[in-house]
Amino acid sequence: MIGEALRAQVAAYAASVPANNPLFVKAEMGALNARHISRYLASVHFLVRHTPIHLDRARKRAAELGDAALDDHFAKKSVDEAGHDLWAARDLERIREQLSAAEAQPDVARSMKDYVRHIEDVIDEDPVLYLAYILFAEYLVVIVGPSWLALLEERCGIPRTSMTVVGNHAELDREHVEEALEEIDDLVGDPRKLAPMRRVVTRTIALFDAFCAEVTSDRRASRHAQPHVSAA
Repeated sequence: MIGEALRAQVAAYAASVPANNPLFVKAEMGALNARHISRYLASVHFLVRHTPIHLDRARKRAAELGDAALDDHFAKKSVDEAGHDLWAARDLERIREQLSAAEAQPDVARSMKDYVRHIEDVIDEDPVLYLAYILFAEYLVVIVGPSWLALLEERCGIPRTSMTVVGNHAELDREHVEEALEEIDDLVGDPRKLAPMRRVVTRTIALFDAFCAEVTSDRRASRHAQPHVSAA
């Protein structure tokens, strides 16, 4: 089954995250601070704001290809995703309170812009492939989101109340993942789609890793020492 094959691919990557991904490694070291998280949240806000745009783009491509079932799927998904950008916006405002005026307007990471362009390229190539990206995004946050938030709070002093975009998605997407697996098998009738869908996951992982490396880099932040965010 295509859904299960993709789930196994994402799960294998997720298992490597705690030891290799800088978001986890630096959180465990207590080395992430408000500057890192503000860059992360500004970039995630950019991504989540594009989700309705991407879903609409996918609907149009599905309609062009005469795939009414896929068109309907993305329409329903758009309803589920509405307003999620507000979580990231509120989180970013909370983190900004811990920063100086000069630091409180973080740029969107260039790697996140590449990530968003990748999603658009996937949709334009074949909207069916977008299902593989959605599964990656939802399943990964379910697996690793809660443990990352715990590290941020316990080791870095960054409270969960400033990271609701992660916590809320981890909770909501727990149900979405099982649905997504069934929907992939229902919507993807051609087993030859598995290979390109695997490639989408592989490319998405590479871009996600690049994003995590960029937002946790201290090269941009080293000139201004910043204490950890207080949970108080």
